[in-house]
Amino acid sequence: MCRDPSCALDMKKLLETRTNAAIELRRRLGLPSSHTNAYRLVNSEGDRLSGLIVDVFGDLAVIASSAAWVENYKPEVEACINRIDGINHINWRPSVDILKEEGKDMSGMKEVHPSTCPERTKVMENGISYAISLVGQKTGFYADQRENRQFISTISNGQKVLDICCYSGGFALNAAHGGAIDVTGVDTSMPALQLARENIVLNNLDPGRISFLREDASQFMKGALSRNESWDIVILDPPKLAPRKKVLQNASGMYRNMNSMALRLTKRGGLLMTCSCSGAMTQSGMFLRVLQGAASMAGRKISVLREAGAASDHPIDPSYPEGAYLSNILLRVL
Repeated sequence: MCRDPSCALDMKKLLETRTNAAIELRRRLGLPSSHTNAYRLVNSEGDRLSGLIVDVFGDLAVIASSAAWVENYKPEVEACINRIDGINHINWRPSVDILKEEGKDMSGMKEVHPSTCPERTKVMENGISYAISLVGQKTGFYADQRENRQFISTISNGQKVLDICCYSGGFALNAAHGGAIDVTGVDTSMPALQLARENIVLNNLDPGRISFLREDASQFMKGALSRNESWDIVILDPPKLAPRKKVLQNASGMYRNMNSMALRLTKRGGLLMTCSCSGAMTQSGMFLRVLQGAASMAGRKISVLREAGAASDHPIDPSYPEGAYLSNILLRVL
């Protein structure tokens, strides 16, 4: 893993060297800052530490392990992250299914030293406060969409905004923060919506201007279409529909159907920000073609205004293109 003779076969030295490089890169990107303390510190292959992800949330680091070597060197990894200034807690989250494929069965493993890490914490991103749950999805917060959320705040003034699959309300909160006159977030997860509603209070937002509903995304969109509702800006950020290449064709149909409804809910001349976090879809290069098919289904014309991926604290190694998983496309809808 290391061509530098000074750290050959010395895992402690290797971890320190590459973690220090990751810290320096984030510092150059302005992370953390007075208005953002939630970010990705280590992004697996992108930081030359394959199978290791570290997300920082204030004084807490969440370590996501998906490689046997990370588990084998868990004390060294924890010690390396613990010594970082400002980190007071560590939450270790092994990817059990992936590790099992590597021959590392975690099912019978018990914590030797039970974690004293809190289950909830509060963070700030671009000046917006979030309550996050460390027993929630992924590492607890989707820092990869940070720059895309901020972009939404810059185009929402005076607009009516719909955030579908809103999780804890990231895009919705940014829209409200940016001056949207009416914001609706929709998700099926009650724990996520509880966080979203808590986030309204945390940010002193007018609950008359922003609300969150618990409903299946497709059912909500069908109902809204039957009521002839429409929005100036629609955000569609569904969960991973294509976890593997072999289900890509089936997932393409689901993406097409969901985006077709989202396009019909977008006012003519309005904007749809649509996302795919499925690596298989992003790497296939098919997403734009799927969106064109969705537009034909919806009887709409679309033009691409912006294409983006994960935030800049999610570096990608070009020799590992599988690291590019997030597609975020802004469309004008006519």
